[in-house]
Amino acid sequence: MSSSYYSASKDNPWHISVGAVVVSDKHEVACHYFKEVTLKGRRDYKDQTFKDFYILMRETPEIGETLEEAVHRGLMEEFGIEGTIRTYIGSIKANLPSYGFTVEKTTLYFLVDLVNFDPSRRSKNDPESDSEIQWQSFDSLIPKMKEQAVRLNREDADESVILERS
Repeated sequence: MSSSYYSASKDNPWHISVGAVVVSDKHEVACHYFKEVTLKGRRDYKDQTFKDFYILMRETPEIGETLEEAVHRGLMEEFGIEGTIRTYIGSIKANLPSYGFTVEKTTLYFLVDLVNFDPSRRSKNDPESDSEIQWQSFDSLIPKMKEQAVRLNREDADESVILERS
């Protein structure tokens, strides 16, 4: 059994995550950057290696956890960031192959003001712990997200619409 009913399964192929657009006082956005990352295959899907891959914080809520708590936990685990949620800014829905079925993943995004950034507080067990944390301008990150979605052929690789709303 999954640790969260927000996680997809074959019987319930829907997944909910929360995401964050963290904005610094310089009006830059925190993102993960992977020069190269391999996503492990799921049974009948082979491993996929992505190069020059950018992604915002995304986290699956745990059972009993509010969306806001999941945002704050995800920011600390993935970036070592403490922030203040300003507002909800919309969602992205993507269809992704997983374990021989298609998962409908919906990510709910929040605009967050940076309070504290200490990357030494990142969780070493988090899947994103190998990323380079970058602070980029909106004008720089938006075209990168659009390009990588086409290049990688993944619906969830383009978070530019969320950045454009921020």
